[in-house]
Amino acid sequence: MPKLMITLSLVAVLSAGISQAEELRVGVAESDAPPIVVLDARHQLAPSLSYDLGRALATALGAGASFHLLSRNRVEPAVERSEVDIICNSNPAWFSNAARLSWTRDVYPQIERVVTSKTLPRQIAANMDMSGLRIGVIRGYHYPELDVLWQQGKATRVDHARLDSSLKALGMGGVDAVITSELELAGWARDNAAAAQRIKVQPWVVSTRQTYCAVAPKPRYSLAQVDRAIAALAHDGEIQRILQRYQWKPR
Repeated sequence: MPKLMITLSLVAVLSAGISQAEELRVGVAESDAPPIVVLDARHQLAPSLSYDLGRALATALGAGASFHLLSRNRVEPAVERSEVDIICNSNPAWFSNAARLSWTRDVYPQIERVVTSKTLPRQIAANMDMSGLRIGVIRGYHYPELDVLWQQGKATRVDHARLDSSLKALGMGGVDAVITSELELAGWARDNAAAAQRIKVQPWVVSTRQTYCAVAPKPRYSLAQVDRAIAALAHDGEIQRILQRYQWKPR
């Protein structure tokens, strides 16, 4: 092979390696509901909070972004095996392997609420008010505030793949209550205005937790680098603009 061709081939290989190293691999839980995760007709990630935040972080790092949709039961092993670099909209309390991952500074809060039919003849102001109810939740998610009910057999956990399935079950009488974040409920209500008129957000705030990005043990970008990127986005107001884009204002 001529020397010039060898040189050009080497440059191409090195360039490909650099390009690959610069790409931020963003894991996304496909079980998250709109507007956090929106999938198009081809089951690809569409513009959504996760998409916008991932692109913004990559830009702040001077990188490109690739998005990797993960089923809920693959989220934790994928980041622990460094198959992706980060998974945001996360909290250590929701991960069984949290101690084996690194965690960034806070990004935005998630507020979990209880939703029931307006016809439910009780008010829910605390976890014990849910005794005897069938509670719709997302499969694989952790709900520490409700564990005591399930462990003592005082309520029934009903798992669904996605929030819209839980809320559909609520409308059909398959469950008595659903646990959802305010952000995801707002996204669902915008697309299901008629059904939203038939539900009630109960007084009890199940949890208010900051979300973070889980960082893989062997990431392409270090925890310190991702933290600096988040801090820069927060300082510039970009995180706030992303949240406002989806008509939700953090408390």
